[in-house]
Amino acid sequence: MSKEFFEKVAADKSQLGFDYQDLVCLEYLIDIKPGEAVGLEVFDDVHHGRIEGGKALIQVKHSINDGSALTNRDIDLWKTLHHWSVALDLLGSSDIEFIFFTNKKKTSQAGIVHLMTLEETGMPALFKAINEIKLDLDFKEKEKALDAAENPIKKYVDYIFGLSDTKKKELFRKISIIFSTEDIFSRLARKIEFFSINEDQALDVLHQLMGVFGERKYKLIKDNKKVLIDYATFRKEFQFDRIIQISQDRKIDFSRYHQFKNINSIDPKNGLFAKQLIDIEISAEDITEHSIEYAATNMFIQKLIVAGEFSESENEAINEEVFHGWKSLHDSLYDRDGIEINSEHYRVARNCFRSLGNIPVVVANSSLPRAMVAGKGIELSDRCRIGWRQDWKSLYGKNK
Repeated sequence: MSKEFFEKVAADKSQLGFDYQDLVCLEYLIDIKPGEAVGLEVFDDVHHGRIEGGKALIQVKHSINDGSALTNRDIDLWKTLHHWSVALDLLGSSDIEFIFFTNKKKTSQAGIVHLMTLEETGMPALFKAINEIKLDLDFKEKEKALDAAENPIKKYVDYIFGLSDTKKKELFRKISIIFSTEDIFSRLARKIEFFSINEDQALDVLHQLMGVFGERKYKLIKDNKKVLIDYATFRKEFQFDRIIQISQDRKIDFSRYHQFKNINSIDPKNGLFAKQLIDIEISAEDITEHSIEYAATNMFIQKLIVAGEFSESENEAINEEVFHGWKSLHDSLYDRDGIEINSEHYRVARNCFRSLGNIPVVVANSSLPRAMVAGKGIELSDRCRIGWRQDWKSLYGKNK
């Protein structure tokens, strides 16, 4: 009974390594770009096919002991060096990067591990470190009894030692080591926060994503298919977009907008928006009020972004809605060319300006208040993206 128990414990520990490998795969998938692909145990534990055509082959090594270090004689490291040397022969050497990804910390001892982590690896020093390990292993093997088992790393050290200097240089120049000592769940949660997910929601989103990933991976393996995931597959079939969208499905209290009506550095006299309003005979008092709307809108949205309740992409979506609403309004008011610049033109321009706040803008299941829509219109006019007169672009286009 006790033997069965310890065998089960050993199996559980082994499973942790596979689970960690899945998490590393997710780490690369969350950052994936259109045109890229991430594979699990296709060319290596994980591989990342990059948009420019190169590949990163990632060997993932996990330890359940928090204090364990990657030593100069770590068998996983030497097995991986052997594996990558063979991969160079099979895949060709162009546009390949080798990454040794481990949750172990770096050894404090001088030697091959330290040399491999330097930005510019000194090849003579690296070759010397390999030679020293080779000589030491050879000496210890001679001292052993005839029936003693050979040190398991010796065959890998012998193989690397036996490579030509040119082949060793080619191999080691492509290698980098990532010491991922920080908790991987914390790191993945922070990556998810970049998709406008609150900090307190990020771990829940990660757990949902892990569940879908595990299910899809199981089905692929069951159907004898490779786990090779491109951008579109991850965003749709692995439901990343849907999980993120549901987690963003929230109502924002835009009524708090009125608490932020404080004038900042926006100048109601010298700003481009002010010049455009003066030009259509808006009073100085009204321009000051509109500059407050502009400042309050900008300050409030920035506060939401800093708090993680809103994103820059959502802010740009508002800008686009206001722009297209303005364009439709402007086109309908100036439905003929060459309106004479007179009191009637100014009246139409003021109508265009004052009607902008009526444009319906909805984001994150909430409608923007009229004052915020107007504030956004003022901001876009200040950026010379919209205007009120028919000839506004020829007058102010140079201010872009």
